Amino acid sequence: MKALAKTMATAALALSAAAGFAHHSAAPFNFGEPVVIEGIVKEIRVVNPHTFIVLEITDDERGTRDVAYEGMSASIFYRAGYTTDSVAIGDTIQITIAPRFDGEDGGFISSFTTADGQVIGFQGF
Repeated sequence: MKALAKTMATAALALSAAAGFAHHSAAPFNFGEPVVIEGIVKEIRVVNPHTFIVLEITDDERGTRDVAYEGMSASIFYRAGYTTDSVAIGDTIQITIAPRFDGEDGGFISSFTTADGQVIGFQGF
């Protein structure tokens, strides 16, 4: 019975570790080909484990739509110079992203330029 309990505990630990690794994987994003996106801020959530910016973007192919972009943790945003006054709903900003490999909307934020021209970037991304 002890062996079964030990095996079950080991399996549970391994599965939770795998799930945690998968959640924090950057595999869906193409960091080798950054893209600059301009849009109107609809929402910004500077939270852990990842920040999110939702922009209203427009292009000729797909029209106008809201797209969510994922970013670094809140602490990294703040260390990079972000403050709660940096971005407001309705601001037009530019973000540089690592686009999704599958071509879908979204991406991983490597830097952004606020409405007043402040560039907030994240080293190594």
